[in-house]
Amino acid sequence: MKTKNYLGAIACSLALFALLTGCSEEKKEEGKSKGIIEQASDEVAQKAVEQINKPLEKARASQALQDAQSQNLQDTVDQTEQEN
Repeated sequence: MKTKNYLGAIACSLALFALLTGCSEEKKEEGKSKGIIEQASDEVAQKAVEQINKPLEKARASQALQDAQSQNLQDTVDQTEQEN
């Protein structure tokens, strides 16, 4: 009778071990495919950010140039007022 209990316990332990290891392999594969999807999403997102930032950087550069020209014009006006 004790032998049957030991064999039953061993059989259940092996079945549980096989079940747990079988499921963990599936999760590893899902993780890999999610990793690939996440990598592709990150790459697309990075390209989108770059495309959005290009016009903003151009606008900032244009604004800086305009501010410099306005300051130059203001300095010129101030000089002419001081001379008169």
